[in-house]
Amino acid sequence: MVDGGHVSRVRVGFVKDKSGLLLFYEDDGVGIPRVEKEKVFLKGSGKGSGLGLFLIRKMCDVYGWTIKETGIPDEEARFEIVVPIK
Repeated sequence: MVDGGHVSRVRVGFVKDKSGLLLFYEDDGVGIPRVEKEKVFLKGSGKGSGLGLFLIRKMCDVYGWTIKETGIPDEEARFEIVVPIK
């Protein structure tokens, strides 16, 4: 598992459109390799307890939201949560 490496910039924000709300977190660390993009959401993954992103995905599932990692490997990590309008 890769950690963020040296991160000098973090952005958190949202974009709203007619279909819902897109929440995002991004940083300029080392990014997440393509083969790891889904693995980061597995229980036990990561450097800490391995529960953080696992629990966030579980909470998103309960509310009908989605979360995915959409960053560019070797350039940035970017997590997007989509909250649909019901």
